[in-house]
Amino acid sequence: MSIISTKYLKVIRLVHKVNAFSACYSMFSDFKSKIISKIQGRFIRNAGWIGSAEMFHRVSRLITTVILARYLTPVEFGVAAMALTANELIKVLAQNGIGARIIRATEQELDEVCNTAYRLNWYYCGSLFIIQCLVAVVVAFIYSNYQLSSLIACLSLVYLMMPFALVQAFLIQRQNRLKVTALISSAQVTVDNLLTGVMAFLGFGVWSIVLPKVIVAPVWIYGTLSQQYWKYTPGKKMKNVAGILRFGKNVLGTELAKVLRLSVDNIIVAWYFGLEVAGLYYFAKNAGMGISLSLVSAFNITLFAHLCEYRKSILTLKKEFIRSLKIISLSLIPLIILQSLLAQWYVPVIFGEQWVPVVSVMAILCLSVIPRIFGEAAGELLKVVGNPALELKWNVYFSVFFVLSVIAGLAGGIIGVAIAILVSHLLFPVYCYWVVNYCLAQKNHSVPVSD
Repeated sequence: MSIISTKYLKVIRLVHKVNAFSACYSMFSDFKSKIISKIQGRFIRNAGWIGSAEMFHRVSRLITTVILARYLTPVEFGVAAMALTANELIKVLAQNGIGARIIRATEQELDEVCNTAYRLNWYYCGSLFIIQCLVAVVVAFIYSNYQLSSLIACLSLVYLMMPFALVQAFLIQRQNRLKVTALISSAQVTVDNLLTGVMAFLGFGVWSIVLPKVIVAPVWIYGTLSQQYWKYTPGKKMKNVAGILRFGKNVLGTELAKVLRLSVDNIIVAWYFGLEVAGLYYFAKNAGMGISLSLVSAFNITLFAHLCEYRKSILTLKKEFIRSLKIISLSLIPLIILQSLLAQWYVPVIFGEQWVPVVSVMAILCLSVIPRIFGEAAGELLKVVGNPALELKWNVYFSVFFVLSVIAGLAGGIIGVAIAILVSHLLFPVYCYWVVNYCLAQKNHSVPVSD
């Protein structure tokens, strides 16, 4: 009898355990379903792809930077910084708003916009090639540095390749196929970084930074054309050119102001302190801000395409913007703070002792990326609602303030410049708050936003 009761008790205990396990499993399943439902939102998926791609780039870029830091001198870094700065200042002219116009186009006007955009891209990029070659000649005359001039001229070759796939690239973004964008970009940047590292190791010097950027351009073209079919219709007249250019001029002005801010400090530091100090500053900036700014840029690409889907109602658009901004902030801010705090430990170990003097500069510049998250997101919102002119005005005013801040910071050396950059960017969250409230103040929240 006792044996039977003992077995009976064991069976009851087993049943209780099974029930308890089933209850826990049910709770876990509910929790998992909620998490998955959130993760499966299109914005988060796209941001995840672009963010993962950027992290992949930056891991390969980190390896490359380690090699460059050990095989290039600060002077060589300074020469490369000036060449890349000149290229970026001219390259920004390609950010003319044509791509944004393709993404925002209605289905009825899409073919017309794409055909016009294709020809405009050739005119733009051909002009940029000529302009950069002329800049290279001027640099050779002013600085008597023919190596720097040759580097700038070499980089201009990329403009002759870009128009082959620009329309297709923006069509991919329009379709929210950012997984494709991420994979193509990863392939291009990874090959670029690997070639840079190998060429630096083989003794190519500053050319190891420039040549790979020209060599890998066909990788981007092939990847884009293989993933998106679109064919230009020869003989078709260009239509609504004025409308496209009118929209694009404000976007172009904004992008020019942004790139000026990203580059003008390099120019000012090189002019005031010389190429060797400029090389130290460029290294600190590249190593400190490179990863963070790339992630911010990745989220912005996702954010613009994502918000365009909600632009029929301003109220819905604002809610989605605030939700997306929270996701971006929670994803990036902890990573940026962690990178800044750990700089004093990983710089001497990874990059070498010669870069220890700029650890503080690197940490401060890294923190300056945090307020940029809000300002960049606000700019994407203004483009979505068809008001890039407002973003342009802000960027012009802020750029003037930024340049004055950098000049004022020169008195404190390059660490003073870094502090000036951080402090000036604290205005960005204020700007973002104003933009959101400006948009929310629209009288009718149900009408479509203007084109």
